[in-house]
Amino acid sequence: MFTRDLFELESKENVPVNPLTYISLFSGAGIGCYGFQKEGFYCVATVEILEKRLKIQKYNNKCIYSSGYINNDIRNDQVRTNIIDEVNRWKTNFKMTDLGVLIATPPCQGMSVANHKKGDEKTRNSLVVFTN
Repeated sequence: MFTRDLFELESKENVPVNPLTYISLFSGAGIGCYGFQKEGFYCVATVEILEKRLKIQKYNNKCIYSSGYINNDIRNDQVRTNIIDEVNRWKTNFKMTDLGVLIATPPCQGMSVANHKKGDEKTRNSLVVFTN
């Protein structure tokens, strides 16, 4: 397995066929993905609600495609559509057969005893529950 530096500029030509891949949900500034990148995984998509955090990921060239940076609320139907579009792009362009890893680090402030400013956290605490 090859490794790559987090800050190394990537191009589509450097991606192997059927690469090791991941999607990061609630990704913040992308710090949680560092180990995966060091082990040669490629980011298919990253979802973060705060634009300033997503800008850090862009600065560090986390995704190859700019469409892989999804700046929106994960509860939005369009976000799920965008994630599926990115997976399909990778299946087509790099012959990805399966997504390798799904990283999800949802906010825990609503459950944390360290959050002394808690209010009604029901919405934020239920971010990982999806219904049809």
